[in-house]
Amino acid sequence: MVEDKIYDVIVVGGASAAQSAAIYAKRAGRSVLVIADEYGGQINNTDVVENYLGFKHISGPELADKYLEHMRDYDIDEETGYRVTDIRRPDEVFEVEREDGEEYRGRSVVIATGGHRRKLGVPGEEEFANKGVGYCAVCDGPLYQGEEVAVIGGGYAGTEAADYLSDIAEKVYVLSRSGVLKGEQITIDKVEQEDNVEIIREAEAAKFYGENLLEGLKYEQDSEIKDLEVTGAFIEIGTVPNSDITDLVEKDDSGRIKVDEEMETGVEGLYAAGDVNDVGVQQLQVSAGQGCQAGLNAADYVKQMKE
Repeated sequence: MVEDKIYDVIVVGGASAAQSAAIYAKRAGRSVLVIADEYGGQINNTDVVENYLGFKHISGPELADKYLEHMRDYDIDEETGYRVTDIRRPDEVFEVEREDGEEYRGRSVVIATGGHRRKLGVPGEEEFANKGVGYCAVCDGPLYQGEEVAVIGGGYAGTEAADYLSDIAEKVYVLSRSGVLKGEQITIDKVEQEDNVEIIREAEAAKFYGENLLEGLKYEQDSEIKDLEVTGAFIEIGTVPNSDITDLVEKDDSGRIKVDEEMETGVEGLYAAGDVNDVGVQQLQVSAGQGCQAGLNAADYVKQMKE
């Protein structure tokens, strides 16, 4: 153990749900520790946020900085730089272990670890990762100024990526497996109206190819294998929850942690908030709200535990 101290609430994660939980638990009078490998989460990969209440137009990294600045207005302990790899409960107190072996103890825990980008699992994907195949259009899009690129995925992430890339690339191809675009209607309308965006419907990426760098991809459409010559391909097919840090909880088929209306798991005193749980849509507003719920409920749980 790092020390004998037992925190009232340990929050695992470093984005909106985690920081919201930490703030509300602290304001409720609890001792709070936040453990995060890094701050910001997937919002750091978002170019512009236009649907977060109170901010008409703000970049993702800027909003992430505001979250952190707000949390640091409170006397909240922080441990950063390492992932949490295990949460267990040998007695009434939880033990939270990091990948470097350090352990921390808490009377309650909020899991707010979000998710990571989902992979396709097709030939060439691993070979050309960071050599033309990427998972963050905002991060790597500027490298493809004036070139032809593809976005794999027609959901929320895909339409956002296509909209962003349309201002950078010469041509943007969007491969939609379902045949329709999903997400915010205002973004869908923008993408469908862009002259340099072509939507390839009911198409599924099958292979990435090239020599040292990506030169194109093969995709299946109407039972035929077709070719698309692009120098960049961005896989934007959603996220996988970062829920593999404990065996204490029950998960759904997609790996998301099951919680009740109080954000509590099946284990008393253990909560999950944001994209890692199985409740609600994956939006910043929702994650922040769930973090609030989890933080307050964890604080109340500890209060009752001490009485």
